Amino acid sequence: MKIAITGARGTVGKEVVKAAIEAGHSVIQVDRTEPKPEPEDNTEHRIADTADDYDATVKAFKGCEAVIHLAAIPNPVDKADAMVHANNVNSAFNGFRACGELGIKKICYASSVNAIGLAYANQPLKFKYFPIDEEYPPNPTDSYALAKIEAEMQAKAFVNWYPGTKIACLRIHEVAPKQEVKDEHEENWQDAAVGQLWAWVNPAAVARACLLSVEKTDAYEGCEVFNIVAPETTQSTESRELAKKYYPDAEVRSGLEGHKGFWTIEKAERILGWKHEEKE
Repeated sequence: MKIAITGARGTVGKEVVKAAIEAGHSVIQVDRTEPKPEPEDNTEHRIADTADDYDATVKAFKGCEAVIHLAAIPNPVDKADAMVHANNVNSAFNGFRACGELGIKKICYASSVNAIGLAYANQPLKFKYFPIDEEYPPNPTDSYALAKIEAEMQAKAFVNWYPGTKIACLRIHEVAPKQEVKDEHEENWQDAAVGQLWAWVNPAAVARACLLSVEKTDAYEGCEVFNIVAPETTQSTESRELAKKYYPDAEVRSGLEGHKGFWTIEKAERILGWKHEEKE
């Protein structure tokens, strides 16, 4: 397929570009600014600020069969709430609407586990149950989380607005090698570890999920949300013990045995055939 990848020079974007090329796809890299020339770069580059320029977004997507929409402000730290919210909500809308106008039916959207309300919450974190599945009731109390859950709602609207459209909203989290995230957790235990449920996901695994979500659209209908998180935590302490100590009011369900992660990933494995192979 010819795939447009927005935010192509970001952490996830670079991995997706690499994986798409290796899989034999034709890649259109879409970013806000001109790239620096790189040797052996055989991809096409197009310029569009998806949050602020709808017409440029349409132009950037022309001729594509699928879009992997990664462009967004990746976190709200030290940024104005109004700017974070407006950018991320508008970027999602313009991307979805441009696909609709052009008849592009295969879309991957980079959502976040923060859609339920997590790392940047302005109120104390409380959880109803672990592990967290895709049906978990969201409770956003910050601009980033609110924008992500609103973007997922947009996706659910657009598959009805443009019948036949498939949108996979991938809730990804802490995209980095395990040791790097583990070190961050040790340095900032309360916010980075406890506040983010000791989670991580390898960049290459995220890239595979993005590709699978546009390659395997026959496996699902309309809009689907998928947790894309590593199957185990960064910790040597067992997950049930962590849950009991730090979130004693949460119901601990089956699936949190040993060092298993606090998010379920069965849906992505079953429907997309995704596996987090990087154990590190």
